Amino acid sequence: MSVAAGSRASSSPSSSPFSFVSELAKELSGGRVELPSFPEAAARVQQVISDDSVTSERIARVLLADAGLAARVLTMANSVLLHRGGPQVTNLNTAITRIGYENIRTAALAYASAQLRRAPELLRIRTQLEVCWQQGMRVASLAHAIARESASVRSDEAMLAGLLHNIGTVYILARSPLNSVPEALDNSTLRSWYPSIGQALIENWQLPEEIALAVGGQLDLERVHEGPADLQDLLIVAVRLASQMDQDAQEGVEREDLAQPPAAAALGLSDSALVRIMLESQTEMEMLQTALG
Repeated sequence: MSVAAGSRASSSPSSSPFSFVSELAKELSGGRVELPSFPEAAARVQQVISDDSVTSERIARVLLADAGLAARVLTMANSVLLHRGGPQVTNLNTAITRIGYENIRTAALAYASAQLRRAPELLRIRTQLEVCWQQGMRVASLAHAIARESASVRSDEAMLAGLLHNIGTVYILARSPLNSVPEALDNSTLRSWYPSIGQALIENWQLPEEIALAVGGQLDLERVHEGPADLQDLLIVAVRLASQMDQDAQEGVEREDLAQPPAAAALGLSDSALVRIMLESQTEMEMLQTALG
């Protein structure tokens, strides 16, 4: 699952954004979309949980291979966000049963993200990685709250999709030539690619297909479909609300009225419900930060 640090520098520092996009396109089509310095234990968790016949005991064995990852799962199992009241859990098997497999994936992702932000070979983009993580936390908090409000998508699945929504941006940063990180972030062509790159990463990790599709289609603001609302609808709304909140927080910038996409109506969310979710999201985010250590 992990890639040697040197493999990310295949593009020369003088590469144009077009050349960089072309290189990423080759990796996408060849199924070689992996993050450098991604912890092996966290990647192993994603693989193991993808096995339909996996048991809690087997997952526990994988978690115990990395003490930091095991501690992260126990922290999440005892968090206010996922467990309100009751005795503290100290046994991994009990923790796995309590929070479920999707939340185990989320804990592994949080652990992996922390390791990425501390990796010496990624020191040059540590600030940008921290911004990505905070954005992921914001969208995950909103997605979790929306799932509880609409009751059309599981909240654990929604939270994981929220955390993963910008994993493609992390990949772009990690693969950018050493002196072109600002250009990678500012270039509109590259920004438009992050959902499809994120989808490819998620597929490579063998996560549920609905999460991959949701991440890949998160910017489809005009999406309309038959049948009940799904995870992609929820992620579209969560990303939209996060953009609106970011805009509201910018001082001296004239606020643009962001119309809500059809997905909001599909989820049964009224304007008042959306406002309430945004107002309560800070508390939700604080609980999520505590849960993920």
